[in-house]
Amino acid sequence: MMARIKKIPVNLLTERIAVFLCIFLAVFYTPQTSNDVGILREDILDKMQYNGQQLEPLLKYYAKISPADAQILRVRSLLIKGDYEEALTRLLTLKKLAANDKKSEIFFQYRYLYAELCQALGLTSELKNIRSELQNSQFSKRKTFADLAIDKTSFEVFSPSERIVILKSAIKDYEKAGNSKAMIQSEIWLSELLDKNNAESISSRHSAWDLVSINKPGVYYELLVFNSLSKIELEKNDPQAAFDFLKNFRSSASDISNIGLKADYYKNLAKASAGINEFNMLGLANEAYFNIIQNIDSKKSVAKAMLVNHINKMNDEKLAAQQQMFRYIYLTIIVIFIFAVILIYWFTKYKSKPAKEASASTEVKNFVIPDKTEKRILNKLDEFEKSQKYIQKTVSLKTLALQFDTNPKYLSEVVNKHKNSNFNTYINNLRIDYIVDKIRQDTEYRKYKVSYLAEECGFSSHSLFTTIFKNRMNLSPTEFLQKLNE
Repeated sequence: MMARIKKIPVNLLTERIAVFLCIFLAVFYTPQTSNDVGILREDILDKMQYNGQQLEPLLKYYAKISPADAQILRVRSLLIKGDYEEALTRLLTLKKLAANDKKSEIFFQYRYLYAELCQALGLTSELKNIRSELQNSQFSKRKTFADLAIDKTSFEVFSPSERIVILKSAIKDYEKAGNSKAMIQSEIWLSELLDKNNAESISSRHSAWDLVSINKPGVYYELLVFNSLSKIELEKNDPQAAFDFLKNFRSSASDISNIGLKADYYKNLAKASAGINEFNMLGLANEAYFNIIQNIDSKKSVAKAMLVNHINKMNDEKLAAQQQMFRYIYLTIIVIFIFAVILIYWFTKYKSKPAKEASASTEVKNFVIPDKTEKRILNKLDEFEKSQKYIQKTVSLKTLALQFDTNPKYLSEVVNKHKNSNFNTYINNLRIDYIVDKIRQDTEYRKYKVSYLAEECGFSSHSLFTTIFKNRMNLSPTEFLQKLNE
């Protein structure tokens, strides 16, 4: 134990002990006022961006005061870090807390975070429905979204004009409360939403610069401001000035929690380094940037698959509930009808059974695909496979059903029955078989990068292509190419 303690720097050890003592004393000895809770919440919002080690104990303590809001803040911190899979898991837990009262602010916050996750994962159709719901909500944007300015992406579900209104309102609130850190972020996001030559945009940048210079709020806020200023210099074709703004943050940027800001910083550093022929720095910045992007893409791919499965499951459950309700209504009508017939026409009671069986038979037929329709869909699928249109990225169950002049449910059922897989697996397997055939027949394809092969056969994600390829061929694309080249 002593050997481990010696390895921890003195400043870091002292800081951890101080945080622990503060929380311990606060929990057991200090009565909490609304002002204390507000300060604690502001501290949590601040630590989300760059100090993850101190964030966790603060969240645990805050959870004892306000469990639901602590869960909301935890999900937001995970979205800022790009931990989309964990954010989705926590969000589904929050849904259980919020679902008890769908008119509550907690439920509204849950729906907003869900919209933010859909925005990050590119689920536009789902986002469209939630955006309309949020805009028609009874809750005031000024009250509910006062802390949205902590992250640029946290209010992108709104239009640019709405974002500008939210930010200006937040800046007034932060200024009144004396929250300089939140003001720095709000001013920077506002300046980037407005035209860079707009007087208000210039004023916002100067305000953020002055606040950083006077208050010395820490490396995250300095990097936020200087990164924004570097983009202005790059647009003015002055890479040296941009490089001077960014060069001192290369080592400290890795500790920033905000994955979006971190990626943007390394991208701008790479551009500035290339402009002044700093090739060593260019290589380091490029490597850091692409590592972040690949990590984000991988996490998004997994989280998107989880969320799509969850949405499909919810839709299936909703459809099943509706079908069950209609069955109950239908059966109730039949029972009432039969009972009335028995009372009025007692001598026809034995004839009512065939009528009931015929009605049941009619009900079943309503849910069976006609043979003619099934054969037509199979013929269309054969033509679709021969035309190799499955490598188009726009292929989906809905678009293909439209081309086949049928409904998506019929097409899905035929694929499940005759292709022994669901629709997505069916399309992905066709794409993998297509590219494998190309690689085997044309040696030129063996020289291409895996990202090109993924693009060639219709995959928009390099990581998804690799996963599907390995599941299909029991080898990764790289291993498969190496084996063929031996």
